[in-house]
Amino acid sequence: MQEGLDYEKLVTDDDPIRDVIMIEKVYFSAGHQAEIAIVNAPDMTKKSNRDRILKVVNEYETTKYSVGPKGTQLWLREYERYQNATGAYMKDDRDTWINGVYEWTQLFAFYRLWSQDFVWSNAQEPDMREMKSFRFRIAIKNYDNIIAFKRITALMREIAGKYPDLNITTFQLYRALADQNDAILPNTVQNCLIELLCIGAVGLVFIPNVVFTFWIILAIISIDIGVVGCLSWWSVKLDPISMITLIMSIGFSVEFTAHITYGFVSSKGDLSPKERTAQALEKHAVPVLQGAISTVLGVSVLAFINSYTVTIFFKAVFLVVSLGALHALVFLPVFLSRTAPLINR
Repeated sequence: MQEGLDYEKLVTDDDPIRDVIMIEKVYFSAGHQAEIAIVNAPDMTKKSNRDRILKVVNEYETTKYSVGPKGTQLWLREYERYQNATGAYMKDDRDTWINGVYEWTQLFAFYRLWSQDFVWSNAQEPDMREMKSFRFRIAIKNYDNIIAFKRITALMREIAGKYPDLNITTFQLYRALADQNDAILPNTVQNCLIELLCIGAVGLVFIPNVVFTFWIILAIISIDIGVVGCLSWWSVKLDPISMITLIMSIGFSVEFTAHITYGFVSSKGDLSPKERTAQALEKHAVPVLQGAISTVLGVSVLAFINSYTVTIFFKAVFLVVSLGALHALVFLPVFLSRTAPLINR
């Protein structure tokens, strides 16, 4: 099952915004800027430190998601270009790389824009002025889906982790969404496991038999696997909406299997496993079918609503009820009747 949320699905099919989102994906999947901040700026009067900063920048702008040097906004390159254009003699001292940079950012028009990229200490005292932090920007491409943003975010953090002394911090517009998507799969698995454990504990209270409770849990797992497979076949991706429906489906899937198992366990008299199975189905098969049909009919109106969230809910409920009834009426009775003699021994 693929991960990611397609934003065009959050609006109705006839909403004009949907067309805008699709056009943006096709024609504007490159050029978005990511900001990289060097929080602990090194001593820029040393050429080795400047070369190291250029190395960091080069790593960021040569990834497969980067546009390249043409899409990079780096004050260091622009400042050197300005100094060369004015014929200034650049030395490795404070006048060139501390005070000179600060005064350059205070010039007219275009150059004043660079002042937003610096954090200075003692900015008004030339003798004590220090460059504390600065930032640069790179242009990224190939980000037409949330999975790409997830990989871009991970790649940028990986590069930042190579230079812990610089305390590099990265930011792009969809970073929060990428982090959210990154947490969906582990949270889904974790919540499903917790819910299965809770169902198992409650099942042991009302059906005090480990083997029969195990069959209930196994049936739930099988139902959920079927739901995931069918949703994936329907091109539904794992996103916050489908995650909620999957977790909710566990609660639906336990209903029918628990009824059949309880009917089997609570059968009175000295009956054989096959007779107990027949009695359980005789008592509960019709109510299970009625419950399944009524539930599907009750949510069937949702299938005609032009909304992604509502449609996913209908699909999940339909699959859970259908697969749940199938497991409860066909598969589970076979396992119960086959394992009961072993338990009786």
